[in-house]
Amino acid sequence: MGIKPYYAGILGLAVSCHVHADNSDFDATLACYTQAEQPGIAVRIEQGSKLLYSAANGLADIESKQPLHTEQVFQIGSITKQFTAAAILQLAERNKLSLQDPLGKFIPSLSADYGKLTLDRVLSHTSGLPNYNEGPEIGAKMAHYRTLDQILAEIVQAPVLYPSGEGHTYSNTGYLLLGKIIEQVSGLNYKDYLQQHIFTPLGMKHSQVLIKGTGGDEVKGYSSTDDKKTPVAPFYVDRSWIYSAGGIETTLADMSRWHRGLKAGKVVSPSSYQAMITSATLNDGSVANYGYGFYTFELAGQPSYFHEGGVPGFLAMSVYFPEDDLFATVFSNQDTLHPGPALLDMVSQHLNITPKPLPDVKMDHFAKTLVGEYQSAGKQQLKVTFEEGILYGQKGQGEKRKLVARANNAFSFECTQNYYQLSVAEGKTSLTPVGLYRGKGKPLFKL
Repeated sequence: MGIKPYYAGILGLAVSCHVHADNSDFDATLACYTQAEQPGIAVRIEQGSKLLYSAANGLADIESKQPLHTEQVFQIGSITKQFTAAAILQLAERNKLSLQDPLGKFIPSLSADYGKLTLDRVLSHTSGLPNYNEGPEIGAKMAHYRTLDQILAEIVQAPVLYPSGEGHTYSNTGYLLLGKIIEQVSGLNYKDYLQQHIFTPLGMKHSQVLIKGTGGDEVKGYSSTDDKKTPVAPFYVDRSWIYSAGGIETTLADMSRWHRGLKAGKVVSPSSYQAMITSATLNDGSVANYGYGFYTFELAGQPSYFHEGGVPGFLAMSVYFPEDDLFATVFSNQDTLHPGPALLDMVSQHLNITPKPLPDVKMDHFAKTLVGEYQSAGKQQLKVTFEEGILYGQKGQGEKRKLVARANNAFSFECTQNYYQLSVAEGKTSLTPVGLYRGKGKPLFKL
């Protein structure tokens, strides 16, 4: 399912976790993003066949004070789309369908506009299908269990947004329709199909599709409604409405089994896997940065294949960096605590992607150049001050936070690997933000 805006919370507290040797940097990063008495984060990072790090911090259940741990089951939302895409490709390999088949071949009741859309366009979100779970009127309906056919009958009434192949618009509607096609072609319901053809063969013993209710009790999902991030019960959505677009719950270790099985050709053929991680091409020849169930753009400056997922109470991210054979998964049981920033910070630390923090730097030298007020063309503001030997940065009206000096005239806020590159050219001082998720931003110039 769709996720909330990507953001980083900075909350530094002690961390209790399953630790591997020499992982103090990872531990410190996890501590930056979590609090021991709040919902939290579980993370696993592996490179090749070596497990680099697996840890969790926070509570699985605030009421009972049960801590999170790395073996627990979390809901992964839209990462489910990888599994749905793989199931379609399995059926294509068995000649049960073709990716060029139109939806109407399998679901004759669809309107002409929907019926003519091909499976490959639906898989890559380039079909022009709308996204059913946007808009206030759908929310109340999603609180009640419905069969897949009942849901589809309701959500396929919205018009197509544009001709197929003309754009890229994320569509949960498309992935519910793909779930229906899996059922029509295989004779199994979606839950049983994944169990028989993916979970069981890969030994994913702690994975399943949730088809009603809101999931298990071991790890409770939370939300928050205020700036203090006080945990509250999440918006209620019956999982029947999420299904093949985001209904899987799984563990960190099972996600590792999924990644290794997919890459090794145990799920689909090597050519099908290659299709999953290849960007779709639009009608005008441009690319959409999405394959079949995978985003395909750079993270932390590195080629990557990834997906994020969110359902009420949970957020997740799973990413593979092929050049370094590094695979990482992170789960959160609070849907306002995106775990992606923590994960990318850890990856960048391990791969030495960002400029290193400088130990015991005399900040007064840097302060002379850096102190002042900055603004970008996009009106972003940053104020840098120097107080009692410490540099502080303040974004707009936000909180004033300590800055860390890094190599190569770079600076960052504490508790993040996103940084600013300082440069002075033609008498103008500028700071260029470099984010692990979005890359380089617009420079901010000193006023």
